[in-house]
Amino acid sequence: MKHFTRIAVAAAMALAVAAPAHATLVEITNCGSSAVACTITTTPPNPVARDPNDGVLLAWNEVQNFTLLSDLRVDRVFDPLASFVMAAPGGDFFIKAGTVVSSHYIQWDPTPNGRRVTATITLDSQVFAFMTADQNMFDSDAALGLPGLDYNDFTARGLEGTDLTVFNGNSVNIDWQATSPGDWTRLITAFSPTAAIPVPASLPLMAGALGLAGLLRLRRKV
Repeated sequence: MKHFTRIAVAAAMALAVAAPAHATLVEITNCGSSAVACTITTTPPNPVARDPNDGVLLAWNEVQNFTLLSDLRVDRVFDPLASFVMAAPGGDFFIKAGTVVSSHYIQWDPTPNGRRVTATITLDSQVFAFMTADQNMFDSDAALGLPGLDYNDFTARGLEGTDLTVFNGNSVNIDWQATSPGDWTRLITAFSPTAAIPVPASLPLMAGALGLAGLLRLRRKV
C-alpha cells in the first residue's frame, strides 16, 4: 500500500505541475529578422526604459479580466462589427463599457544594427484590439497597466504607420520596424480562462488522490 500511496502522490504532483500557470501570454514563436530574442517576462523593467537598445521583443501581462468602466479607445480592432465595438472619431474604435478585457504590453527596441522584428504572439483568448497611439496608451495606463509599474510616459512609444499587426484569433502576427525609441503596443484580449483559475487550483486534485490512498490503506487494515 505504501507503493500505491507513492504513486498517488506522484500523480497528484504531476497534475499540479500540469495545471495552467497564471499567464495569458502563451508563447512567442517565429521570432525572426534582426531580433536578438522574443521573451515573455513576469518582471518587466521598472521604470520602462525608453531606449533599451537590446533587440529584444519583450511582452508581459497587465490587468486581467477587467470590466471596463467606460468606453476604451483603441487604434485597431479584430472586427469593427462586433457587438461590443463602435467607431470613434478620427478612425479609432471604442470597446464598449461593460466588456471584460485583459491587457498585455509588448515592446520592441532594436539594436543599432537592426530595425525589424517578425513574430507570432499567442495568447489564451481572442485578441480584440491593440493600441498604438501615444494618447490611447497614456489614457489606459491607469486602468489596464500593471500595478506598480512606471510606464515612464515618454512620447513616440506607439507603432509606426508601416508596422503590420495581423489578427489571427488567439494570436497576432507582427512585422515591426523601429528606430529609437522603438515600438510599444498594448494588446487587448477577451476574458482569460487561465487568469481566472485560482493559484491553488491543483490542490483539490492532490487532496483527492491522497484521500483515496488513505481510504484504500484503511480498508486493507480492516
